[in-house]
Amino acid sequence: MAILRNRATQRKIYLRAHHVFGRGRSADTLLENLDASQLHASIRWTGKAWELHDHSRNGTLLDDALLSNTKGLALHVGATLAFGREGGAAWLVEDLSPPRNLLWPLGHDDPYIPLGHSNLLPQGLAAELSIHRSDKGQWVCTTPEGSWLLEDGDEVRFAGKAWCFLLAAEVASTMDCMAGGKALLRRAQPALFFKVSQDEEHAWLELHDAGLHLNLGERSHHYALLILARLRLADAQRQLAPHAQGWVELDRLAKMLGLEPGHLNIQIFRMRKQLALAMPQGAHVPELIERRRGSLRFGSLRFRILRGAALEADFDPLAGSQSLPEESLLA
Repeated sequence: MAILRNRATQRKIYLRAHHVFGRGRSADTLLENLDASQLHASIRWTGKAWELHDHSRNGTLLDDALLSNTKGLALHVGATLAFGREGGAAWLVEDLSPPRNLLWPLGHDDPYIPLGHSNLLPQGLAAELSIHRSDKGQWVCTTPEGSWLLEDGDEVRFAGKAWCFLLAAEVASTMDCMAGGKALLRRAQPALFFKVSQDEEHAWLELHDAGLHLNLGERSHHYALLILARLRLADAQRQLAPHAQGWVELDRLAKMLGLEPGHLNIQIFRMRKQLALAMPQGAHVPELIERRRGSLRFGSLRFRILRGAALEADFDPLAGSQSLPEESLLA
């Protein structure tokens, strides 16, 4: 990631993939000197380097040399920038790594936190929240209070401190999403194996993924996930389109489980936390639950359900294949 430091105030800023400097409200970094333009300059990531472009009347200085507004120049670590002929406070280029998704500290001096595909924060058993990127390219924050989609610039709090969620790119392109979908179909998908007692009082779960075998044991939150799997399967039996299968409102699911919605949110957080802690470091953590406004469903993972000693279901949402008993699973 790229970082500039203001030499006068020591303030550090993180550069977005297209970062605008100026006096206008749309600027990413506001300039206060009077000879600065509304849209004064921009720095862009080209895929190989960070380039500085001048758009102003009064000029931009790079290492004390006036920059031509007809051509961008690549930055180097240690360079100094100043905006306008008066210059104002100079900015020092400290880092020019490629843009990345991260949490930027707000009001404290802790280092920024780079985000991988799946993140527990703080790391380990003390985690208060989870941030992960869904298979659709959306970023999801899950806490014991609930889950929501993160947008660029959102504030996140944990361990008594505030952080700003920053995206390397504003929105994943349609082409990226399509490519991701194709990769999803090519990749062998994880499979969940549920075992539930005949009286449904106990539920166990295993995950199999590319040679990895995780026994997640018996947990109350496994039963909530089992119900979501059954709902998706029931909709597939009714021949609903794949995009419409399995969606249920959070309040309705809580009522089905005999829980308060707040307790169900805690269980959903525990699902994600348990799986993330059990996976090897850096491994892809499967998306167990997909979300949309007010509703959720079982993710696009193959699953098998063994009730007592009998096979209840074997279903792959992506392929649409199933091996089922004749009777309906959900009356």
